[in-house]
Amino acid sequence: MKKFIIIAIAFILSFLTVAVLANTYPIIISSVVTKDMSGNPTSEFSRGDVVVIETTLEANPSYYFVNPINYLEIIETLYSARVMSLLMTRDTISSGETKTFGGGMLIRDNDPTGTYTVKVLVWNGFPSEMGTKWKDLADPKTTTFEVKP
Repeated sequence: MKKFIIIAIAFILSFLTVAVLANTYPIIISSVVTKDMSGNPTSEFSRGDVVVIETTLEANPSYYFVNPINYLEIIETLYSARVMSLLMTRDTISSGETKTFGGGMLIRDNDPTGTYTVKVLVWNGFPSEMGTKWKDLADPKTTTFEVKP
């Protein structure tokens, strides 16, 4: 009976491990920060300001890297459903690595005031390039900032 219980527990644990690892992405978006032009973190801007957006990606320590992974990072800035800016980069990441990327967005004099959303996506390429092999490589991450008059 004791042997049966040990085998049953081992089976359950192996099933749970497979289930957890099946949902593990190779990349973690660990940080999305908005800054002013001096590099100070802030979430309040005015028309005419430049919003600096900086992201940090980390190789997931729970993921087994056989080779470096090629990725496409997309940073979208949205006001409501309207895309206000789009930044992107292509790079590779290996086990133990951390990558930082960023760019800026000028808030034009006639841009709307209110809450803007920054959405960061990490893919293996554009869907049009990858076809049926397209996939997310990280859970998307968002942050917001305010534009005052």
